[in-house]
Amino acid sequence: MITTEYISTPGEILKEEFLEPLGISQYRLAKVIGKPESAISAIVNGHCSISVEMAWLLAQALGTTPEFWLNLESTYRLKTFDASAMPKVEALA
Repeated sequence: MITTEYISTPGEILKEEFLEPLGISQYRLAKVIGKPESAISAIVNGHCSISVEMAWLLAQALGTTPEFWLNLESTYRLKTFDASAMPKVEALA
């Protein structure tokens, strides 16, 4: 049996767990944090990752922590990383 795990992007979580339930538009969020709407759109659509600066801004606007957003980003990157092209590395210890 093959199971396929679906991994949500941080942008999907931003949209589905924060923006939509709270009735906040991407435009409104962008204005509150002083960034262009295209920056929020790029995150929501999975075209851009969440930087430390953006994590801080999102945390301030949405009542979370920067760590929450950075953990989502790092978890997503680790789960989608393809190590098959990486060279074999011998452990030093």
